[in-house]
Amino acid sequence: MSRMRKEQQVGMSRRFSKIARRASALAVSAVVLTSCGSWKGIANVPLPGGPGTGGDAMTIYVQIPDTLALNVNSRVRVADVFVGTVRAIELKNWVATLTLGIQPGIDLPSNALARIGQTSLLGSQHVELEAPPDPSPQQLRDGDMIPLKNASAFPTTERVLASIATLLIGGGIPNLEVIQTEVNSLLTGRAEQIRDFLGRLDVFTDELNQQRQDLTRAIDSTNRLLNIVVDRNDTLDRVLTEFPPLIEHFAETRDLFADAVVALGRISTSADETLSAADADLRANLNNLQRPLKQLAKASPYLTGALKLMLTIPFNIDTVPNLIRGDYINVSATIDLTLSMVDNAILTGTGLSGSLRALEQAWGRDPATMIPDVRFTPNPHDAPNGPLVERGE
Repeated sequence: MSRMRKEQQVGMSRRFSKIARRASALAVSAVVLTSCGSWKGIANVPLPGGPGTGGDAMTIYVQIPDTLALNVNSRVRVADVFVGTVRAIELKNWVATLTLGIQPGIDLPSNALARIGQTSLLGSQHVELEAPPDPSPQQLRDGDMIPLKNASAFPTTERVLASIATLLIGGGIPNLEVIQTEVNSLLTGRAEQIRDFLGRLDVFTDELNQQRQDLTRAIDSTNRLLNIVVDRNDTLDRVLTEFPPLIEHFAETRDLFADAVVALGRISTSADETLSAADADLRANLNNLQRPLKQLAKASPYLTGALKLMLTIPFNIDTVPNLIRGDYINVSATIDLTLSMVDNAILTGTGLSGSLRALEQAWGRDPATMIPDVRFTPNPHDAPNGPLVERGE
């Protein structure tokens, strides 16, 4: 009996020890699992070594619209060169944000572009960093953020295959046969018409090519006109805003306009009656005005010079600034007191006309150097087709 009791006690102790070991294992497993709540698989375990993993590595944050199939530890490339890895993928302010570890010394501007690309056809992806067309003079530094507007993704293999499938299945390829049949029906038996059309099209294209400078000028003029319209946008807006009230005002005053038109008709009738009664006199007056108007037209070259003397006679108005100097007047005069000049000026038309001229000749004056005698010199105004006056019939 004692031996059986001892064997039962040994069996029970062994059983309790086994249960304790299992419970301890379960407790350790629970602790490990609860302490590793962020466990996402072996692919998310940071790998030692490689670019962007040292203590001097740069940390760059990228806001991305779609992470696709990107994973932690995915590569970061610059010009297809492996320069870092993706350390974390997080959701910050409802925007997917990548934390990149990049080796120092990478020459990228602060407005660099980030794109998710496919490394191979099997689906592995990477982050590609590149400079934009207008790079910033400032460099990308540790802790900088590439905003969402500078991030995108290259087309994936799945998207390309889906687009090809859409084109082949639901696109317009089945309609190509219908299009080919319709084009064949359209062109069959119309060779001459098509040839004539192509010839006219060639002529039209040639004429259009010859007028390209005019077309360019027209386009430039249209562009300038549009610029003027844009500059006057406020004025046009004000006109369009104020135009309806103006139309409304005209509508309210249409009776006044109608009365004005009726009154204008009465004035026209009265004027017609008056002018009809005076038609003969008016024609006579107009005929009489023709002769002085003709002479005025002939004298028009001299009219400007005459007007210059009208207010400042005997001095020309152009010489008045040089003539009057403060409180004195500059005068340059030539006085001719020869006997022939005195005879023409004073004795002409009297009984003594010509006596002083004869006395001057008697004293030895050469008649060729004397002023002409007005008694025997014809008046140029009396000559036919004179320069100033045309005698009436």
